[in-house]
Amino acid sequence: MNAVEKKRSLFAPPFCDSVETYVCPIPKSRHEIPNGLRISGGWRYFNQLKVIQKKNNSYVETIMSPSKFVKIAKMDSKKNLIKAEQQINNITEKRENFSRLDMSQPHVMGVVNLTPDSFYKKSQKQESSSIFKTCTKMISDGASIIDFGGESTRPGSKKILVNDEKNRVLQSISEIKKNNFNTLISLDTRNLSTMKIGFKIGVDILNDISGLSNNQKIKFVSKTKMPVIVMHMQNKPENMQVEPEYNFAPFDIYNILSKRIKNLLEMGINKSDIVVDPGIGFGKNKYHNLEILKYLSVYHGLGVPVLIGVSRKSLIGELVLDDYRIREVNKKVINPSKRLSGSIAFAIHGYNNGVQLTRTHDVFETKQAFLCQSALN
Repeated sequence: MNAVEKKRSLFAPPFCDSVETYVCPIPKSRHEIPNGLRISGGWRYFNQLKVIQKKNNSYVETIMSPSKFVKIAKMDSKKNLIKAEQQINNITEKRENFSRLDMSQPHVMGVVNLTPDSFYKKSQKQESSSIFKTCTKMISDGASIIDFGGESTRPGSKKILVNDEKNRVLQSISEIKKNNFNTLISLDTRNLSTMKIGFKIGVDILNDISGLSNNQKIKFVSKTKMPVIVMHMQNKPENMQVEPEYNFAPFDIYNILSKRIKNLLEMGINKSDIVVDPGIGFGKNKYHNLEILKYLSVYHGLGVPVLIGVSRKSLIGELVLDDYRIREVNKKVINPSKRLSGSIAFAIHGYNNGVQLTRTHDVFETKQAFLCQSALN
């Protein structure tokens, strides 16, 4: 991990060939800056940018207004001016509806794991009556999407037979669809054959942790026009937590997602059908995850909606154990059942950074937190 040095000036004008330039809007409420620019046409505003540049293996960061950012780029070249203006446009442009969801508002995605080995036992649902009851409650509590997963992808998990995943998905989602729930159904899968089953039974959204990792999946999504969530993951669940490495995680991932979006657009997927997820906990250690969250608003520069999922994850337990160690309290583990407060804290951080979709095991608590935060805007 490389430290970012805060300076009064950049290495070079924005988007100069000798540097990499990244732009983070500094989110505020409408109350704080009523005349600010809107992030993604949503509920958060900005009138200042954190501009970060990488030169060789060094990073500098400075704060400036959007107008100054564009002015400095213009002084260097017309090419850089166009890039600077496009970046501001990517950040401010109102996002089109994703499926039928208004992306100018925050949405909660509830998690239903159809697996016997998910990292959070309370989210494991295998009996039809339990799945139905859980979905009914999530909808009542305010979930805009319910995300079904038929394969555990927790760190260290082994890949299961695709037929096992398909059987879980087919039975459970078909049952839910029969009851005409007025909410969107998302299918969490990395397998093309499971995606095809999902399409046949009326799944609304595909959520692929591998980020549509091959052309066959991309062609399928392009042909069916299914909205898709494209997540970043380093390596595979089996080995993703074995010494993950980045130059600087937030911007390395930004570059990967930017290239992926370009590839998807070139292969016929509509921009309005793409959401990105930086993949907290998927091939990242504690420090990588925290840096991603600190620079979370950079992903608005990709020009598509953003999703985060930090719910009940080990990052929360690690931070609590750090505090115990400082206080010399003998505690070795913080189970997922004890990570609700941290989940809500990170969900609010996402809300305050203009993140459109929050994936959570705790719909009621997350929705309540958003409503209270919204009242302060």
